[in-house]
Amino acid sequence: MTAALSTRLALVLALAALASLATAADSGKRPITAQDLWAVKRVGAPALSPDGRQAVVSVQEWSIEKNKPTASLWLVDVASATTRRLTAATGSDTAPAWSPDGSRVAFTSKRGEDEAAALYVIPVGGGEAEKLVELPMGLAAPAWLPDGRGIVFATQVIPELAGNFAKADLAAMKKEAKRRKDSKMTAYVTEYRQYRWFDRNLTDNLANRLLKIDVASKALTDLTPKYDRLFFPSGEVRFDIAPDGRHVALALNSTPPPYATQPNQDIVLVPTDGSGAFTNLTADNPYGDDYPRFAPDGRSVLYTRVATANSQGELRRLWRVSLADRKTTPLTAAIDLSIEDVAFSADGRRLWLQAEDRGMVPVFAMDADGGALRKVVASGSNTGLDSANDQLVFLGETSSRAPELFALDAAGKPRQLTRFNDDLFAGLDLGKVESHEFQGAGGDTVQAWVIYPPGFDPKKKYPLVQLLHGGPHTMVRDAFSYRWNSHVLASPGYIVTWVNRHGSTGFGEAFARSINGAWGDKPTEDILKANDYLFATIPAIDRDNIAAAGASYGGYFATWLLGHTKVFKTLVNHAGVSDFMGQYGADITTYGFTKEVLGGTPWDSPEAMQRNNPVTYAANFS
Repeated sequence: MTAALSTRLALVLALAALASLATAADSGKRPITAQDLWAVKRVGAPALSPDGRQAVVSVQEWSIEKNKPTASLWLVDVASATTRRLTAATGSDTAPAWSPDGSRVAFTSKRGEDEAAALYVIPVGGGEAEKLVELPMGLAAPAWLPDGRGIVFATQVIPELAGNFAKADLAAMKKEAKRRKDSKMTAYVTEYRQYRWFDRNLTDNLANRLLKIDVASKALTDLTPKYDRLFFPSGEVRFDIAPDGRHVALALNSTPPPYATQPNQDIVLVPTDGSGAFTNLTADNPYGDDYPRFAPDGRSVLYTRVATANSQGELRRLWRVSLADRKTTPLTAAIDLSIEDVAFSADGRRLWLQAEDRGMVPVFAMDADGGALRKVVASGSNTGLDSANDQLVFLGETSSRAPELFALDAAGKPRQLTRFNDDLFAGLDLGKVESHEFQGAGGDTVQAWVIYPPGFDPKKKYPLVQLLHGGPHTMVRDAFSYRWNSHVLASPGYIVTWVNRHGSTGFGEAFARSINGAWGDKPTEDILKANDYLFATIPAIDRDNIAAAGASYGGYFATWLLGHTKVFKTLVNHAGVSDFMGQYGADITTYGFTKEVLGGTPWDSPEAMQRNNPVTYAANFS
């Protein structure tokens, strides 16, 4: 950027910011800032009481001064939409789970002198929380057994020291964990194909375990005593307990170390008696089966499936496995939606589904056999579904409103239950948000979000910022972001756009998979055509001051654009890949970025891989 252009852009931004501030002052509101994102109370996924009358949510609040969060549990009455604080800890109370009789809530928290997240239980009617157990590596995802006598939860262990979780075993694990933490050694050695997950090494020989605790005696039972590795490289744990309490359906990677072949995520049936036996329910599929959910009658398990080796952009389809004969059946084979979450009606005959759809995340209803799909909540992004006694609750949000708790009313309409952030947002001047569609690469319809700055004046000129989303197989939702928040980026005086270019999810499987083997081609055409469309549609855009910025794949895309066009005055690559060869030697294959995705490998058709490598075009950088 030349000095003159830089000065002119700075002047434009300064004038635009002053105009925004003046307009905000007139309305008693002000533009949002990055600091405001830390003032938002962050509402976690709800847990609904067995009778469907109350929900409990974890609400996280951040302290910039202390640089750490705290979280408390809140009770929400579904009928009256009134709230009551259940816990007021200085720690982090999360993952609430109702006892079957509705009298208690289990949760995880790190309080007082706790060295790791521990398991607590608190009476709903009043009283102090009781700590049931603390383990060296912490614990997560508590769920009550149907008889109310026990709770199943997940933890991590050092397999050779776990033993039977006696006092001496826990002390040995704690000692070894401290030794590792205090070690000055920073080198790692591994024989495993996958040895890293984002910013964490997977070389510490840790394993996930499911444990059962007897609430009265606090005795522990290891349900997975023979499992010697993480269920997933991410450390995530997903399971569901059968209605009779005799089994747990657990998602895990069934491929043994050293993971020389592609990971195979399966749903296994684990008895709750501690025998440690596994029954694989999805052995018919060598790829990804995940997110198990028992039907209310306990006769079958629903789960999501991807069924190809190259699953980048593939839909997660909903399947059912019958426990009597182990027969697996697809439920959404003919539906061009990727299923993210499922909740059952009380009789098991109806399902509520969460799935991305053209920039939104609606709630769908469907018959349990896969028929009669219909949209029941159409707008915004709706996640965290939970149901009981035919009551459904969920988190609802838009790009202009942080998540709050909602319920479906008797007429099937969404009704807002909580308003934790009303006071904050009442004082913020957020610009207008629009959804646009234009003709992109190959003549396909492409959707884009446009966010205007506060106090937008169509007679003035504004720089344009094209935000480039990551993934590449994700979707820019009508949702509030705590990271790349579009309103924060627009507030100084920019017009901001997010383009759901080719490769984005939520617009059909063919659209998402269309960039495999050619990461930059169609997305580049989409972005450039988006510029042309926006210039014609919004005359206030200053065509001489266009920027683009992205993270992860969006960062890759920024570097790719640098080698393929001169239209952008500024390009930002945040935490993105600029050189496939260097990345391939690190961890790129661990996320499913195979030769079919990248175009080749360094030893097999490297020319095709280099064609998709941003640094190949460095001669064009300026």
